[in-house]
Amino acid sequence: MEDHKEKYKHQTDSVEKIKEKRGQEVVSLRKEKREKIVSSKRFRFGLERESGDDHGFTVEMVKELCGKLSQSGPERLSALKGIRQACAEGTSYIDAVFSVENSLQSVVGLLTGNDADLQLEAAWCLTNISAGTSEHALAVAKMAAPYLITYLGSSNNALQDQCAWALGNIAGDSAECRNLLHAQGIVAPIVNLLKSPVPAVVQSAAFAISNIARESPAVTRELVDAGILGILPQYMNLGKGNRDTLTEIAWTLTYLSTTGEHVPAMIENGLLTSTVDLLVKLANEGDKSYPIVTPLLRCLGNVCSGPDEYTEQALENPRLLHTLGVYLDSTVKYVVKETLWVLSNIVGEPTVAESVANGPIVEKVVAKMDAGFDVRQEALYVLNNLACHGEEACSCLLRHKVLQGFTPTLKTHDADVLNLALGFIEMMLRMCPDSVDVFDTCGGQARLEGLEYHDNPTIAGKAHELLQAYFLTDNNQANVG
Repeated sequence: MEDHKEKYKHQTDSVEKIKEKRGQEVVSLRKEKREKIVSSKRFRFGLERESGDDHGFTVEMVKELCGKLSQSGPERLSALKGIRQACAEGTSYIDAVFSVENSLQSVVGLLTGNDADLQLEAAWCLTNISAGTSEHALAVAKMAAPYLITYLGSSNNALQDQCAWALGNIAGDSAECRNLLHAQGIVAPIVNLLKSPVPAVVQSAAFAISNIARESPAVTRELVDAGILGILPQYMNLGKGNRDTLTEIAWTLTYLSTTGEHVPAMIENGLLTSTVDLLVKLANEGDKSYPIVTPLLRCLGNVCSGPDEYTEQALENPRLLHTLGVYLDSTVKYVVKETLWVLSNIVGEPTVAESVANGPIVEKVVAKMDAGFDVRQEALYVLNNLACHGEEACSCLLRHKVLQGFTPTLKTHDADVLNLALGFIEMMLRMCPDSVDVFDTCGGQARLEGLEYHDNPTIAGKAHELLQAYFLTDNNQANVG
């Protein structure tokens, strides 16, 4: 049977182009996550910050501390502690570190020394320095990353944790930093760290992996070769203390599922089943769980964009469709958008399309036609993919007053949305004769007449063809006859 996901959704663009667009959107979505990391995860604060201890650092104080790094005795440890505290307070203090000649080299030197306390403070310093600007992160990547990677294999759990966190910051900064880390051999040791019995170490490793895997099929392939798919299932749970780790794991799954190359192995390791089960459970928690829900939905949508058998396996959980309906009611835009992404793919399967078209979900999808541009576009994909299933599906959509929601969409200036809308209208008018009068009554013909003069010749041509086929008097009379 011809794949319905190919039939309409990709009529304007090729499958590859659509996937490329979705990949670009991952970057935008991931950027929001990165901003949250900047304020809550990238810098590592100590207990003194939690107690409200205000050190009142100045740039000159930081420079003075940097000058003490070459001294011996307890002065160095105290200086390191002060530097890492200051660097967590803002980039101006990191700039101050860089303004003192050889300061970064001194920190790296202490990292590679034999004093465990100095090593840990130095790694913490590098963590906070790499949380600064791209220039700061790149400098740490070039000078310190090989040592940080080496110490992932340390017997000191605290040092492992801190080095993984620093590497996560570096990887989260830019593609250039990620490429450097990849070339320096980060993948195997960071994956191995997921086996640690120490939860904090696992969380920092998961953070680093979720950043290093971004936008890199070569890295995801190496992650799979390193055995990550066999390790991840143990963290696919809502156990106490596991949620931050689960959030990072969920983002990693989105990257592993993006190209489709690793999806069969993901399913074989139970990751599709656990993704669906988690989404069903989290639906009872409301919007507070959106940091986990968002990447899980993206992963599910990626998987279900493949063969229908993947969708069938996902729907082995009988609560999935109801759960997606719950997520459509979310007040978090990205949750709604990713839910529509899932739906646009699973309705390619005929039995799913029938259930959606005849159930409460379709009304919620239609309601999203009044939402912002990106959500409305996702809703259009869902409705187009439903209409692909033929006359019965189109008649059902007509009963749900879908055409009335489409008419305002024809006022948009976005060519992609207009192409989607015109394609849907053509299917409705062709497969469901009653839709002609409905569309005309809600001002559809007038909208089409306006689009005949659109500066995009493809859109103008489609509008003209629809008018010729369904709304000119002679044609209407011919249809009646």
